[in-house]
Amino acid sequence: MSQPVPSDIRVQAPPLISEERDWAARVRAGDAAAFERAFRTYHAALCKFACRYVHSPEIAEELVHDVFARLWEERARLSGGRLKSYLYTAVRNLAVSHLRHQLVERRWREPTAAVDVNEGERRLESAELEAAVERLLHRLPERCRLALTLRWRRQMSYAEVARAMGISVKTVEIYVGRGLAVLRESYQSLAPHR
Repeated sequence: MSQPVPSDIRVQAPPLISEERDWAARVRAGDAAAFERAFRTYHAALCKFACRYVHSPEIAEELVHDVFARLWEERARLSGGRLKSYLYTAVRNLAVSHLRHQLVERRWREPTAAVDVNEGERRLESAELEAAVERLLHRLPERCRLALTLRWRRQMSYAEVARAMGISVKTVEIYVGRGLAVLRESYQSLAPHR
């Protein structure tokens, strides 16, 4: 017998691109309500995204808050593009900067810890690769991305994914297959060349 579908799987529909551009314009104009709505919409996902880099929920949340604070402070310079893209790029850049800063600090504190520094550099490279895969995943069509996320991150069966999404098992198989094909093709350009 299959397990019941967790209730937190039914996600809110993401904002439309036009709505995101409207938020960006309103935030640029100083609209605090639009800023708060963007914060509430993206905060949790950005924290999870940052945590993949820094491996600490507390630091990840701190980095996301820093990005939102900087967004508000520098809102007049915000371009008219998609707010989501800006936020994910800013969080990624800040997380990578944080990791590099940690490596420099470690080198100064423990000059003999070259092995640990090399491990830290490998973790940074791995986190960057994982983030690149995450960006590719976000480029997939929404239904395809959701099917892949439920199947591989939540470890749900095809039948459970079908129930959660309200579609047939065959359609889930098609979505997962298409998504994996796109990820495989793109992975070749992402993997570090050795």
